[in-house]
Amino acid sequence: MESQARIAALEAENRRAFDEAQREADALFAQYQLSQILASGGSPADLGRTVVLELTRLANADAGAIWLGEADEAGLALVATTGELDDLPARLVSANDARLLGTERPDLRIVVLAEDPPAAVLAFRAAAGHEIDGDGVRIAQLARHELAVAFAGARLRDIVERERHELAAVVDGATDAILQVDAERRITRLKPAAERTLGRTSEDLIGLTCAEALACAAAGGHGSAACPLAEVLAGGAPIAYRETTIRGEEEAVLRVAGSYFRAPAPHGGALRATAILRDLTSIRALEELREGFVATVSHELRTPLALVRGYAETLLHFELSADESRSYVERIHQVTTRLASLVTEILDVTHLNADPLILERAPASFGSLVARLRGDLSLTGDEGRLVVQVPPELPPIEVDAARVGQVLENLVANALKYAPGDSPVVVGAGVDGEWLVAWVDDEGIGVPESERSLVTEPFHRAWNVRESRIAGTGLGLYICRRLVEAHGGRLSIGDRPDGRPGSRVAFTLPILAERRCSPRSPEPALVDRG
Repeated sequence: MESQARIAALEAENRRAFDEAQREADALFAQYQLSQILASGGSPADLGRTVVLELTRLANADAGAIWLGEADEAGLALVATTGELDDLPARLVSANDARLLGTERPDLRIVVLAEDPPAAVLAFRAAAGHEIDGDGVRIAQLARHELAVAFAGARLRDIVERERHELAAVVDGATDAILQVDAERRITRLKPAAERTLGRTSEDLIGLTCAEALACAAAGGHGSAACPLAEVLAGGAPIAYRETTIRGEEEAVLRVAGSYFRAPAPHGGALRATAILRDLTSIRALEELREGFVATVSHELRTPLALVRGYAETLLHFELSADESRSYVERIHQVTTRLASLVTEILDVTHLNADPLILERAPASFGSLVARLRGDLSLTGDEGRLVVQVPPELPPIEVDAARVGQVLENLVANALKYAPGDSPVVVGAGVDGEWLVAWVDDEGIGVPESERSLVTEPFHRAWNVRESRIAGTGLGLYICRRLVEAHGGRLSIGDRPDGRPGSRVAFTLPILAERRCSPRSPEPALVDRG
């Protein structure tokens, strides 16, 4: 009996040692699995779900949850659960709050993974009639430091990834062209704005040298020896601002301001340089517009005012005959009329640029508008030069009659001013689909083809007009274009279709709404009605 008792005791001891060894082996394996999980990375939410599932299984619990805090926010938010935990709070005030929750709930076991912000708390809950395996909880406690480090790393990765996406969104949305080149100045990366600026896709541009892609030398910019990208690649010092010219979309020459810098190369890594190019074309156009405005207005105001002052001083200081006085007053009247016209044009341009143009549309007869213009010209004696080629059966148009009258007045006044004094000015009209096409032909000096798209911009006058010394502001055609476009039409300038010297200014206007179905105005310069 004694020997049997001894044998039973030895068997029990062996069983206990085996069970303890098995538990230790299970614990080691569980820690290995947990270390693999922690090494897998991922976002805090993804890592939290994996950790909760594994530790809940090891603790033989029926449910588990994990709360994580943010370094810049108060409290801990529930980020992952498994099992039925609907009655647990979605947010804890602190790690101490979590411990208090564990003391008040006998079915809960709380493990505080990290107390210092950002904190992390793990909870297990067993079902009724079941116990939580203490060894599983012990594994969580032993791995507390590793778990805290893993979650801190996941937070940092999440922050870095979020900031990377935000930075990428900012860079991708930038209107400046951004491109990167390697040590041989071949393009390796570029942003969408660069594609738009250069008028080519990434597939076309990547692999080209910057000289091939930007064509700086061909566009009149710097040569290869003065390339700023080569300079920063060689010296490393960034270039904050340097202007040059490049070839853009449709071979357009663009003036750009560039910032250039060399990207920090990793140990043994390849050099990279980045260029940020801002298109200055519109800025330069605005500067030229401002300079043209100042020059035009200064000249157009100074000369008439000097004349008015001279005539007035003559009237004040000299004894003149009645005829001489009347002549001077008439000259003052002419000059002030010219000044009033200039001020009106400037105000019109300011209004067109500052406010949306409101049109008072109504059915109107184009023939009636031309007849009204002829009546106005009778006051100046120019009605004899006006030749009207407007068919009486033209359909009515739906326009702001006052604004269209202003277009006709400006175009005919231009034709009369720039054409020989005895030459006719022809106003004609016809129908093209659902649009009325009108034109004004003259036998004047014409507009050079290279400047036809420019003379409808404010304050721009063709070179031959400037050389003719005929007074003008360069605003009339711009006002006409804007008024025609406000009606949905188009204005163009070209040669006369009959081959005679001079030019034709044509524009389109919408026919009355119920008879109109074409959504886009035809190109008026292509229409020849006589």
